[in-house]
Amino acid sequence: MKKTKRRLSSSSQELTERQIASAFYNTFTSGDGGLVYEWLQNQYNNTSSFVPGEPETTAYNEGCRAVFLQIKKNLDYWETKGKEL
Repeated sequence: MKKTKRRLSSSSQELTERQIASAFYNTFTSGDGGLVYEWLQNQYNNTSSFVPGEPETTAYNEGCRAVFLQIKKNLDYWETKGKEL
């Protein structure tokens, strides 16, 4: 992950990637958050997003999968590098 600051559109506060990754980790490793993470993984990562003859549905499914992969990327980043920063 890049070591740049990101700005949330709804806030004027700048957050570092470490802060963002930490927030993702805290959210998705809690009791209910862990259940939501497992559900998202089963819905959008452990299945095919391709729907034959339906390019719009396939694109929608890929968008859902991209959101899950961003969550996973932040969790992986926190587990490997975040705690050291």
